[in-house]
Amino acid sequence: MNFYETMYIIHPALQAGRLDDMIDSVHKKIDSLDGKRLYSDNWGKKKLSYEIDKQKYGTYVLMQFSMDALNVKELSHEFEHNSNILRYLTNKIEENDVLESKEENIADVKNSNNEVNDKKEENIADVKNSDTTVNDKEEVVEENNDSDETNNESDKTKE
Repeated sequence: MNFYETMYIIHPALQAGRLDDMIDSVHKKIDSLDGKRLYSDNWGKKKLSYEIDKQKYGTYVLMQFSMDALNVKELSHEFEHNSNILRYLTNKIEENDVLESKEENIADVKNSNNEVNDKKEENIADVKNSDTTVNDKEEVVEENNDSDETNNESDKTKE
């Protein structure tokens, strides 16, 4: 089995319930063709770069699946004959290009946010330590300036 990615644009007039039915019908078609759905993401309604069938907007859906090449042709045939699908594009991809499910992505984002927060806390601690060092250096400089002033005064009295 090969891995494929299909981006298709659904007619903007379909409301949420009908839109979900449309996406489910595509999923069922993949299942009926002995394919395995790997990833699916509804990108939502977006403005098209140019009008397609007199439509200025369309709902974008990205789907990744594995299937035999002969069955992909039949899936393409299904897309061509469905009037609610304005355009579609199917590309063959490598296995390592398959996206992760949203649940896994959410967990990864939470973990990366925790790592970023930990690094921020470390940086804040480093800055606080460096500020203390800078303050200590400023005090030393001020002490040296005070001693220089007393030395200058004693030099003036000697003259």
